[in-house]
Amino acid sequence: VFRDNPGCLGVAQEIRHQLEEFKPKVPLIQGLRNPGMRNRHWESLSEDIGIVVKPKSTLTFSKCLDMGLMEHVDQIAKIAEVAGKEFAIEQALEKMEKDWAPVNLEILAYKETGTFIMKAAEEISQLLDDHIVMTQAMSFSPYSALIP
Repeated sequence: VFRDNPGCLGVAQEIRHQLEEFKPKVPLIQGLRNPGMRNRHWESLSEDIGIVVKPKSTLTFSKCLDMGLMEHVDQIAKIAEVAGKEFAIEQALEKMEKDWAPVNLEILAYKETGTFIMKAAEEISQLLDDHIVMTQAMSFSPYSALIP
């Protein structure tokens, strides 16, 4: 495409070269920027690699490279993966809680027995069933035990 324009060809080749050099650094960025990373993950990461890594506004990608974090990208990716799976469970639990916020349950006296029953609409019963299934599935996840 750029054979007729050597200037554009040179620029395109340089950009391609820069992208190829940058490509191996993407997993480091993804690991460090994982939204599921909590203090416990940063502490675990620091302990595992022997370098104190704490997210703060002054921590730049250049500083991460200077700290030698590329040498530990596999450990960072592993911890970030666990953090991401824990985060997904946390998000699902938060969604369930929000789903129940507007629900009003009606409690009625059951005949003259002194006991009470809950009157529930079909939608509420379905929501309860869905959330029971989701909660049971989450409870079998090895990542649910790690969430405090």
